[in-house]
Amino acid sequence: MKKRILVVDDEPVLADTLATIFRYAGYEATAVYSCEAAIPIIEKSQPMIVISDVVMPGMNGIALATKIQTSYPSCGVLLFSGNADTQSLLELARRDGHEFEILAKPVSPPYMLQKVAALAELHGL
Repeated sequence: MKKRILVVDDEPVLADTLATIFRYAGYEATAVYSCEAAIPIIEKSQPMIVISDVVMPGMNGIALATKIQTSYPSCGVLLFSGNADTQSLLELARRDGHEFEILAKPVSPPYMLQKVAALAELHGL
């Protein structure tokens, strides 16, 4: 069985490119373009890892990550952002007991694959 990854980014080209990279690396990867679109997919397919941009219209990636940690604790979350304003969102999550690492865009594909492998190992996946 392939390990499932969900990529969430409001930039379709970036989301689709990351999903393609993960598929070439042997993962079953899906891309969606909003946190709201990600929720039903997470509920249905229960991916091993969700990789999400932070700053998006509507629900942000940290809110999605918090929901995932609360509802699906076995699912790993990896966040990335090209926006420097994510620190305040990260602090709010920390106050609620959630800790997340945020990778700075652009992220090289080998580094992203390395981070996903490490996160999968950390979660015993």
